[in-house]
Amino acid sequence: RYPLGPSHGNVFFKATSRLVDADGTFHRFAGEVRVDPGALEQAVVSLAIEAASVDTGIQRRDDHLRSEDFFHVTRFPQITFASRRVAPADGKVLVTGDLTLHGVSREVTVPVELELSAGTLRARGEFAIRMSDYGMTYRSWFNPLRDEVRILFDLRGVPAPSGSPS
Repeated sequence: RYPLGPSHGNVFFKATSRLVDADGTFHRFAGEVRVDPGALEQAVVSLAIEAASVDTGIQRRDDHLRSEDFFHVTRFPQITFASRRVAPADGKVLVTGDLTLHGVSREVTVPVELELSAGTLRARGEFAIRMSDYGMTYRSWFNPLRDEVRILFDLRGVPAPSGSPS
């Protein structure tokens, strides 16, 4: 069992618009990877991100992202991912699971570069979602956003001590 958190990793997003792109990160998240290096197909991945921890470096934009127009953090405080299947593929691992964002769950498949060595885990990857798939349909005539948002992550885990809570 490898606990995940912001002290050992990052979750980023890249949104594109006509005038100003928005790159950001989430500062608060927790999760874990349960994996036996000899049985990757049996791995289990879970992650919960505190949506209010969004940070683009511009307070006014961050406040807008937390509002009803986007994450609506008072109603949907968490973004979650829970794996259903894991399959090795072309030197990577394909992790398929449910991504829940803005109260909507959708199955996504994420290609992950997975490294297990010297007692540590590192998982890196990138995938795209459409905001409209998750009921996020804010439109601006002045600065329209592309529907597609790229999600990037670089997560590291150190095995939890034996006997620690699951």
